[in-house]
Amino acid sequence: MAETKQSNYRNTIKMKVRIIIIAVASLLTACNLGKESKASDAEQSPAVSLDRSSQETPPLNVSLKGAIDHEHYTAGQTASVTFSRFPKSVEEFRQVREKLAVEPHGAVALQVMAYEMYRRDREIGLACINLNNTLTNSGEKSSAIRQLKLIFSDDNSSRPYQMAAYLSGATHTNGYNPQEPYVVEVTVDAGRGYTESNDYQTTVLHLKVLTSGKNSPDPIAVLKTHKPDETSEGKYFIVSESGSLYSRVREKSFQAEFNGLK
Repeated sequence: MAETKQSNYRNTIKMKVRIIIIAVASLLTACNLGKESKASDAEQSPAVSLDRSSQETPPLNVSLKGAIDHEHYTAGQTASVTFSRFPKSVEEFRQVREKLAVEPHGAVALQVMAYEMYRRDREIGLACINLNNTLTNSGEKSSAIRQLKLIFSDDNSSRPYQMAAYLSGATHTNGYNPQEPYVVEVTVDAGRGYTESNDYQTTVLHLKVLTSGKNSPDPIAVLKTHKPDETSEGKYFIVSESGSLYSRVREKSFQAEFNGLK
């Protein structure tokens, strides 16, 4: 009787061992199949590059050249601003403003930037226009914004290349495609000189910005004031007059495509 019990016990142990061995074998087989499946998926799926350098926004480089006197009119003075691309955000515009708005011609270039930014995005552009202009020359209800909406509309008289016309190398015959990096050229207005403003208690600099889209350079006025509520803060030059910049430039050639601006 004791031998029978021992035999049954051994058989039970053997059975349990076999079950364990079978379970382990099944588990190993499943794991191997999973690995093979993943390997197969990896071979079939296209590789995804983690290199996003091609999607990154290139740096925005700006520089000032030449000088225009801040207080005394000097005939023949010219200056220019060079930049690699247009700002893409209000914050980026602010950063560029810190470098450029300390000079009169810097404020002129910022106006070209702000108007082009308005063409691309109304909200961002308006914020930048408000930063770079007197209260009388900015705001949703200003004549500047009303005219810009017309110029940048979708009808046949629109001028998506309006601001490109103020960049060196852009002509109506080449579709207003400028040289790179972009250059805005400014000169003092020989016909007006400087004037004194009682409203702003400061000197108003009457300048001209070169363009091939008109028969002559366009007038623009800038100033630096401590007047409350103005964005100048006694530190930055801002634009007080720029009506000609939103007066339509000559239509581009039918035989040339406008490639857009960076």
